[in-house]
Order: sequence, then structure tokens, then C-alpha cells
Amino acid sequence: MADGVILTVDGRSIDKASDSIIRTYLSAATRSVAGTTRGLEKKLERATEQAAGGKLWRAWQSSAYPSSGPARNPAGTIWLKGGARTRGAVRFWTEPGTIRGSRGQYLAIPLPAAGSRGRARDLTPGEWERRTGIRLRFVYRPGRASLLVADNSVLGSKGVARGNTARRIAAGRMSATVPIFVLIPLLKFRNAFSLAPMINASEGELARAFLAEVAAAR
Repeated sequence: MADGVILTVDGRSIDKASDSIIRTYLSAATRSVAGTTRGLEKKLERATEQAAGGKLWRAWQSSAYPSSGPARNPAGTIWLKGGARTRGAVRFWTEPGTIRGSRGQYLAIPLPAAGSRGRARDLTPGEWERRTGIRLRFVYRPGRASLLVADNSVLGSKGVARGNTARRIAAGRMSATVPIFVLIPLLKFRNAFSLAPMINASEGELARAFLAEVAAAR
């Protein structure tokens, strides 16, 4: 009768191999979450830049925790850097809706000649008058948007209106009537692109990124 076979299980080796596999999967999760989060931020930036132009696209920010190493619950976050004005601008370009003047009043949209809106709030006709000392005049245009204009004004080197002075007149600067605000009864949101499809698509991209990271780590 043949001697029996004795099998010895090395528990330490199994534990070590098991730990290595777990760390591989957890590290793959961290990398895939970080990469997918950054990728979604870039997509949102491109869509915003194409639709809105300007610098609004720079408001998108993202972070991932942890930035590297194994983690059981890695997380990515995307947010808008800025206040209510920034959030409102993104809503304007990504959602359906309408802005109406309060109590039936017009919406006053500043034109380039109005100058900077300032950091704290939107520029209103009253604030512009206080800032410049120039009275605005209402101009009704049948079939077109009405205007608030500044009489006896000139445009500076940056295209911003300012009052003409006796010194400028003596130097040959002729006064002009400069449109400062355009008045409209309502403004429809542009709704140029939607956030939801890009966010939903990132879920599938995350799964594919995780599988790719695991395969690359083997």
C-alpha cells in the first residue's frame, strides 16, 4: 500500500497573495476614479467653452480622494468655482428656462460700453448712474429692443463710456449718444447643452477604466 500524500498549506503565503490581489484591485479603483473624474471635468470644460465662450469654462474644478494608493471607497468630486453668478451662468447654458423682469419691468442687459460689472453683484442702471454721474435716457425703438443711452459721452480707449468734459471738447473730442443698456421683457435660457448625458456616460467609463487598470496591473 502506497504511503499517503501529505498536503501542507502555507497560510502566510496565501494571506500575502490575497493581500496583494486586494491592493491591486483597490489601487485600480483609485486610479480609475481619479482618471474618470478628471476626464468628466475636461468634457464639461470643452462643452462650456464651445457653447458660452469666454472664461466660464474655467469655473469647473475637480478633485479625487485619495490621489493615489489603494482605497476601499475612492471618491471624485466636480464643482463650480464661483458664486451665484457663476452657477446662474451655467444654468443659463445648460437648462431650459426664462428670466423675466420683476413686477413687469424690463431686464436691463449691460452693453460693452457700460464697463465692468464689479465683483459683488450685477450692474444695474441705477448703479451705473451713481458710478459715473451720468443720467441715462430711455430710447423706445418700435419693433426692436429699447435702450438706455448716455448723452454727451465719449468712449474711452477700452470702449467704456464716460462723460465728455470741457477739456476734451476743447481738444476736439466730440460728444456722442452711447447705448449703455439694452432693455428686453424676457430672456430665454440658451439651453445649449445638457450636463446629465455626460454625467451618466461617465458611469460606464468608470467601469471600463477600472477593468483596464486591473488588466494592466496583472
